[in-house]
Amino acid sequence: MPSVSETTPRDLVIACRRLYASIDRLDTKAANTVRVSRNDLRCLNMLADAPAKPSAIAAELGLTTGSVTTLLDRLEKANLAKRARDPDDRRGIIVHPTPFLFETLGPIYSGVAREIERIAAAYSPREREAAVRHLNDASSAYEVMTSTDGT
Repeated sequence: MPSVSETTPRDLVIACRRLYASIDRLDTKAANTVRVSRNDLRCLNMLADAPAKPSAIAAELGLTTGSVTTLLDRLEKANLAKRARDPDDRRGIIVHPTPFLFETLGPIYSGVAREIERIAAAYSPREREAAVRHLNDASSAYEVMTSTDGT
């Protein structure tokens, strides 16, 4: 690892690629734990933040409504998500995570969060601020590239 004075912007790109690969491996482990596809896991990650309408899931995952129906059938069969009537729209559906989702995948992701917090506790406030800024900037770079034609 280069010293602080030798760290280049390219080193940040390399670190981001390593981080993405590590997240990818963890997500594969999580998907295998509950025997779902990676796209199913993306839906579960979305639901872990908040219940969602099937149309929002379709938009986020880039799927057709028919594909989302099949995905939700799988998640309900695995007891990871459940559909319920939307209280604000009697014809609408809201998809909720189940307690089983949090029981099975919660320990995997909370373990990572605890380890990150343990490591970050040794950082100075200024180092944590720089790390958070960089991660947010890197996220923005990915978002820009997904919302443009890539040029």
